[in-house]
Amino acid sequence: MKHNPLSRLTHNLSLKIISLLIAIVIWYAVVYASDPKETQSYNVRVQVTNETYIANGKQVYSIDDEYKTVTVYVRGNRSELDDLTAENISVTADLTQIVDLERTPVTVPLSVNCRGFDRSALTLSRATIPIVIENIASKEFPVTVSTGETTPGKNYEIGSMTASPESVVINGPESIVNNIESVVARIDVTNMTFDRTKSAKLVLIDRNQNAMSETIVNDDLTFDGGMPEIRVAVELWRKVSGITFNLNYSGEPAQGFMVGSISSVPEEITLAGTADAIAALEAAGNVIEIPGDRIAFTGTEYSDTTFSVDISDLIPENMKLSSSAKNVINVTASIMPFGSRTYTLDMDEITVEGLAANRTVSYDQASVELRVQGAVEDLKELQETVLSASLDVTGLAIGDYTLPLKVELAEGCSLVNEVTISVHIKEKAIR
Repeated sequence: MKHNPLSRLTHNLSLKIISLLIAIVIWYAVVYASDPKETQSYNVRVQVTNETYIANGKQVYSIDDEYKTVTVYVRGNRSELDDLTAENISVTADLTQIVDLERTPVTVPLSVNCRGFDRSALTLSRATIPIVIENIASKEFPVTVSTGETTPGKNYEIGSMTASPESVVINGPESIVNNIESVVARIDVTNMTFDRTKSAKLVLIDRNQNAMSETIVNDDLTFDGGMPEIRVAVELWRKVSGITFNLNYSGEPAQGFMVGSISSVPEEITLAGTADAIAALEAAGNVIEIPGDRIAFTGTEYSDTTFSVDISDLIPENMKLSSSAKNVINVTASIMPFGSRTYTLDMDEITVEGLAANRTVSYDQASVELRVQGAVEDLKELQETVLSASLDVTGLAIGDYTLPLKVELAEGCSLVNEVTISVHIKEKAIR
């Protein structure tokens, strides 16, 4: 008769599990009873003592962040180490133990102590740390305010931000103080919809545009009057859209030519301002005047000309451009021969010739500008409603094309320049 090996393993299984648990408990009991020796590591902050040894009123010391903590290895019984924390260990750097004050940096020996442990049980990851001794510097910095990537509520912009205090005096080692580029008060204005005063976080920015660590600020620098509590008064301005431009110009294009039309991109902008400023602009028709000297012709323009116009100084007092707007607009003037006129034709008034029944056309624009020249009387009689224009797409496959626009004009009139249209031919959707 054959025996199943698995049955031997599962025979009295519960008894075997209990035996295993008892063995584990006995093993732990033996280990703890013997209380073996072990080594544990702890990161401990270095405490500097006898600072007045070099602090004679003109000099001060600084320690790089990487040397402000050291690792202490403690060897002892497990029962002793179980209750030990880094707070129970002290590592000191006694400045009176500096051997040579003329070196840069100087080195300071470290000593370690832990109540309940002999010195022989304590080992340091390093025996000394370097410190830099230098002259004390003192500088006053204006406090600038930053909202970071936060933005106020819909239809509002930051109008003004005033920090209190407006400046701070910082003292510390020359190398650190001289490396400060700016002092920034950071605030959060997320979804703000009314004026208020907010507490700010003070951040020191170095010459590499990096924020200085809080360790450096707290350990190596002092502020006149102590660490200041910065408060920022935030004034919100309401946004107003649909502000247009009155485009004035000076000078004339080349002889025999005239300015046909003049337009800007964008055609309108959004501003933010105080209630009084918004009311004053509304009373003026929500229009900003662009002076003629910003759009000045030199007498050499034979074709359409574009001017970049900076409008920063044209914004009314107590108003500003919306954060999404640019301070430069592009003004384009159409230059046309004398005896010419501009007409606008809607795209749906253009006849398409040769289009297959199962296809359709689309355009990238809603209208097209036609520049027509002729006798004054002929141009007066020519009306936009009777202009006739067509596109020939005979034999063209599905795709994108740039095609000439055929325009029928009365006798004595002609186009100033050929007009081309971007055309997209597509398969007609089946319903």
